[in-house]
Parts: sequence; C-alpha cells; structure tokens
Amino acid sequence: YYGLSDIFGACAAMCEAKEGLHWAEDHILVEVVDPKTGEEVPEGERGELILTSLKKEARPLIRFRTGDIVSYTTEKCRCGRTHMRLDGIHGRLDDMMIIKGVNVFPSDIETIVRNNPKLTGEYVCVISEEKHMAVLTVEVEKQDDFDGEESELIAEVQNECKKIIGIKPRVDVLTSKSIARATHKAKRVRDERKK
Repeated sequence: YYGLSDIFGACAAMCEAKEGLHWAEDHILVEVVDPKTGEEVPEGERGELILTSLKKEARPLIRFRTGDIVSYTTEKCRCGRTHMRLDGIHGRLDDMMIIKGVNVFPSDIETIVRNNPKLTGEYVCVISEEKHMAVLTVEVEKQDDFDGEESELIAEVQNECKKIIGIKPRVDVLTSKSIARATHKAKRVRDERKK
C-alpha cells in the first residue's frame, strides 16, 4: 500500500500480479515531476510524486508535494486494471545526495549492497569534500565467512554502483557488525562536509 491520510488514506495498492501499486485515480490526481523545474517527467523516469485530492471537501490538498521520488507506468496491468501504477519508489527527496552532478539515493545503494551475498547488507553512505566537490564513500560489511580478495569485492560494488547510479564511489570494506545497528530507522548517510 501507499497512503497519506492528508490526501485519502490508502491511495494505491498492489494487486495479485505484483507489478506496481495501482492508484485510486478517481479520487486522486497523480503527477510525477522534476523536483527542480516542476515539469512532468516521462513515463518510467524518476520524479517527485505530487498529489491532488479530488473527493475531499473539507480540506482538499492541491498539488501536495510528497517528497517521494517515484517512477510510474500507464501500461495495462496483467490483472486487467488500467489505472496508473507506481513501478518504483526510489527514496525521499530529503535523502537524495548530489555527487558529481548525479542524484544518488541511499535506497539504490541499499539494493546493490543487499543483493551481494558476500556482504551483510548493512551500509553507510559517507559524504566528504575534496577540492570543493562532494565525494561519496560507501562503507559495507563483509560476511564473516568471506575469504576472497577485498580489492575484488570493492571493484564488484563499484561496478554495480556505476551500472545502477552512474558513478563509482569509494568503497570501504569493514568486518561484520562494524556498522551500528538501529532499532528503528537506520541512519544511512553521514555528511562529513564542513557547513
């Protein structure tokens, strides 16, 4: 489900085909826009989700900026429904890092790290500054039973990052349980730049 009580409660839900979240377009006007320009982005591209309530009378919201970065499709679903579907929720605008002119979301790093069986799945994105440019270092933990070459593991993570996010970050491989665990929302970004 995707929901915002300010708009309509449950706004979108997944069907049995599990190919994205179907929007209740008869209750909500959905837009996906470039967060800087406000212009609509093409289908399949990432943008900020903007919602307008169509049925609320007491407190309607018009062009409510959610801060969520999503992508969408209007293709008919295998279940037969034809409403717009979110085919990806990529992160929050306030989580976004700009590294070498590229928008990077911790959720993209998470996908890369969690899909590598040689890693524990824990990670931290560290932003530093060199020569007035933001530099990204991704700290990851190797599994206890990892006995390969760390340099090869670093190259693996960097190449996957290049493929998914468009840049090769620095990668620090730590031992298992080096990254602090959180009981609620984990802190995945550490900004070490001088303010």
